[in-house]
Amino acid sequence: MRLAIKPILFAARIVVAVSILALMYGRCYALHGTSGIPLHWNDAALQGIRDAKLGAPVVARALAIVHTCMYDAWAAYDERAVGTQLGGALRRPATERTLANKEQAISYAAYRALVDVLPVDTNSVYMPLMKQLGYDPNDNSTDIETPTGIGNVACAAVLEFRHHDKSNQLGDDGQDAPAYDLDE
Repeated sequence: MRLAIKPILFAARIVVAVSILALMYGRCYALHGTSGIPLHWNDAALQGIRDAKLGAPVVARALAIVHTCMYDAWAAYDERAVGTQLGGALRRPATERTLANKEQAISYAAYRALVDVLPVDTNSVYMPLMKQLGYDPNDNSTDIETPTGIGNVACAAVLEFRHHDKSNQLGDDGQDAPAYDLDE
């Protein structure tokens, strides 16, 4: 019985953490006029989690990856923020630090991350959201002079790192363990 409670408590902590993130995004919007784009992508991630029916550790990892990709894409458009994988290498000049560019970069990063870590809703949730926001989900540009390229490159760097973090997401770590242990 005690073992069954641990995953429930862990999942409850994740829900609380995501709720806090949502409140923080809402507060940022109220204080700074920041876009609700991260909230749209967070909602998409939560739908992917519900539909994938993954274990709590996999859910926590997926959320961390999606939010890290979004942060790294946004960081390129901030004068001081530093991306987790590429540092300040993607930093854009002040004239390009517009809300539209941030939204586009964040959207491409979130989309790429979700397709990778929670692919179950690619066609039913993530692609339609990209199209609703006016973006082409098939645009794989790596041109870091564009917001699309910033989002794609920032996310690719995070995913490259996470694909080799010993979680065995890809099932290629050479051990007998399956790709992700979904029950743990």
